[in-house]
Amino acid sequence: MSDVFLGDLPLWSDADARAMLEELCAKHDVPFDVLEQLVGMQRERAGEERARNVYPRIEEILSEMD
Repeated sequence: MSDVFLGDLPLWSDADARAMLEELCAKHDVPFDVLEQLVGMQRERAGEERARNVYPRIEEILSEMD
């Protein structure tokens, strides 16, 4: 998982919302930790003007689903 803190996001801090998100991930065969990594990566790069090397990192994260 990313080292970026996600606990301030409602989908992570609200127990009901998180449960629903986890249920949706399971329904669509998306590992929850993969979603966490993608959201964490987005937060890490939110202030950057250019998304350098973002696509290889996305591919790396998504390859965990294989």
